[in-house]
Amino acid sequence: MANSEQMKNVLERVVLLPVRLRHRRRARPKHKNRAAALATVTNTLKQARELKSENLKRVFNVGLFLLLLDQDLADFTDDLLGAIGDRRRRFVAKHEAVLLYEVAEDVPQLLGKEFRQTVEALGTPDDLLKRLNDVSSDLSKFWEEHREFLRAIRNAVAAHREHDALRYREILEALEPLEVMRRAADLSGHLERLISVLSGIALLTASPVAIVRDMLGSRTKMRAG
Repeated sequence: MANSEQMKNVLERVVLLPVRLRHRRRARPKHKNRAAALATVTNTLKQARELKSENLKRVFNVGLFLLLLDQDLADFTDDLLGAIGDRRRRFVAKHEAVLLYEVAEDVPQLLGKEFRQTVEALGTPDDLLKRLNDVSSDLSKFWEEHREFLRAIRNAVAAHREHDALRYREILEALEPLEVMRRAADLSGHLERLISVLSGIALLTASPVAIVRDMLGSRTKMRAG
């Protein structure tokens, strides 16, 4: 049995090697661009905090959060494509399902009332507001459509809340990593659209006039509070 499993894994490595190499080539530029964006947004967020600029801080905080989530999703995709054997793929997939659940639940909260007030205060153009509303709506639809699927994996398998060992194993063995990957790709697409919108909003904060105006507004609110 062990020899059979080992042979299967060897064949899998050989057969899937071209797929994995193609994925690495395609992913490399994205990884590089994301790393550069993470460095820039992190530094800008630190500066916004030092300047006590609340609107800038909120925009770049959301931006950094989204970039970190996108990086996690990309890492899970890399791990799934590089995994050898069904057991390893299911192990990675069950933990990715937890991330998908948390992301789909948390991101709409990040785009809530305070963020909308910030966007309006920055004078965001109508076209950007429409794109923001569209992607927010799509994220809500994703949550509604996939919530039960992801919750079942999160609660029963990844979070180990299922104490019936046979039931736990049944759920785990029925887990289809490709189904998790498909949902991850869908959510990653929404996040990329949202990051693009945030990039446009962030440009509104780039001028010295906007920074000074926001600093003064933030200090006025602090005194009033």
